[in-house]
Amino acid sequence: MELELGSFIVREVALGETTRLQDGRLSIAPDEIRALVADSPELRGMTVDVAQPGESTRIAHILDGIEPRCKVSGPGSIFPGLLGPPVTVGSGRTHQLDGVAVLTTATIPGASDGLGVKEALVDMAGPAAPYSPFSRLRNVVLQFDLREGLSIIEATAAVRLAGLKVAAYLAGVTREYRPDRLERFVLPPASSALPRVAYLCQVMTEGDIHTTYLYGLNVEGMLPTLLHPNEFMDGALVAGDYHIAAMRVATYQFQNNSVVHELCRLHGRALDFRGVILARNMWWAPGAKQRSAEFSAKLARQIGAEGVVITMQNGGHAVSDLMLACQSCERAGLKTAIVLFEMADADGSDWSLVDVAPEADAMVSTGNMDAVITLPPVDRVLGGTTLLDFNQYEGGGDAHLGGAFTTALRRIYCATTPGGDGRLRARAA
Repeated sequence: MELELGSFIVREVALGETTRLQDGRLSIAPDEIRALVADSPELRGMTVDVAQPGESTRIAHILDGIEPRCKVSGPGSIFPGLLGPPVTVGSGRTHQLDGVAVLTTATIPGASDGLGVKEALVDMAGPAAPYSPFSRLRNVVLQFDLREGLSIIEATAAVRLAGLKVAAYLAGVTREYRPDRLERFVLPPASSALPRVAYLCQVMTEGDIHTTYLYGLNVEGMLPTLLHPNEFMDGALVAGDYHIAAMRVATYQFQNNSVVHELCRLHGRALDFRGVILARNMWWAPGAKQRSAEFSAKLARQIGAEGVVITMQNGGHAVSDLMLACQSCERAGLKTAIVLFEMADADGSDWSLVDVAPEADAMVSTGNMDAVITLPPVDRVLGGTTLLDFNQYEGGGDAHLGGAFTTALRRIYCATTPGGDGRLRARAA
């Protein structure tokens, strides 16, 4: 499987009369964007705004972040299973708008199985900005007005599909252009002297509105499966997680998975990247957790791995899925390295992991999501007006989003994202 990824470096984004890319400037016509979703019966309307790094802007009620990409050649579509048939992707050529994200926002009340949408914030400037990877991007912010009477499942599904359509449309303006940078992703045979490494990527599902989609299908009952790393880059994985903001993995981060890119970069030089094992976590029953862990280790051995990098998604008992996978791999003779975030109370003094295996002796922390930060007033707020606090879970609900308030990092979008592309880490005391 071979993929060419053509990158168009975007230095400025602005609203305009037509949607086009010229000399690093992306112009977006709001009427064109609204026309893309005009046939969605769930949506009453949509506003289109732009938020640039360094602006006194706060973005709230974020559901997902998506990088604009489109397929130029090769089988399948971008975001297969959602914007096209579930045809295997990862070959041919794909274009991306480098430096841009589409952020979908909406106020979605209600719950499903006791779970609702939690607040997710990005500050484009000020003390909170460095915590979210999206503060460094030029964000196209879509605020959706949803028809009354929708279930939470219907509402989130409509916004998810609309965001993907907009992201694909924006990237589509590059189809006839030569990219600024062209990277080739292929895994040729590597020297037998190099260590053989696999990547175990655990993705979450917890009911209908906190989940992950693989080729358009909810991963609810999925046993561990093999993926080529190129499939990530073509949108095979799409986020449907609206739980605690700090620990979410956005679609943007699946597309630009840090572990995948680093292992691809090192392939043939420092290691032999054998492939990706995708596994669901947050299984409810202990036996189901153990089954998934054992299948993951078995697949890693079958593809010839000697070591496994493991990342997780979500918190709580998802840590048990992670630790069991680590344990199963180690007992199968595979060395492991783990990437995970911590929940250690505001001052970092609490025990930060709900579970730990004795074999887990190589762990990288992406930070403590319970740390507290005070957000200053801002000049502009996009996405909503008052702070969400589903079931009074995090406190401070109904605070005016344009003013100053104190909150845990858990509300900062992707602040401790377990994919490893944030700026937080832990040091030994």
